[in-house]
Amino acid sequence: MKKIDQLMAELGFNKNAPDSVKEAFIKHLIKASTGVSVPTPSEKKEMAANPERIVQFKTPQQLSFDFVEDATPRPKTSKKAVS
Repeated sequence: MKKIDQLMAELGFNKNAPDSVKEAFIKHLIKASTGVSVPTPSEKKEMAANPERIVQFKTPQQLSFDFVEDATPRPKTSKKAVS
């Protein structure tokens, strides 16, 4: 197996790029290959520094609708022009 720096060199990645670009590239490779989104080290630091900004989502609930058609005909209304 190749190490990540070898893969990046083969793909022509700039070694002098900022760390945030490197993290984003590695995050993209992980998500593209496994389908899993992982936080980068800088994202982990940001979450640890600001735990109040983390939003906890509730478990999604299935919505259901009971559409019933009324069999009784509705009376027609005639609209008059307003002048």
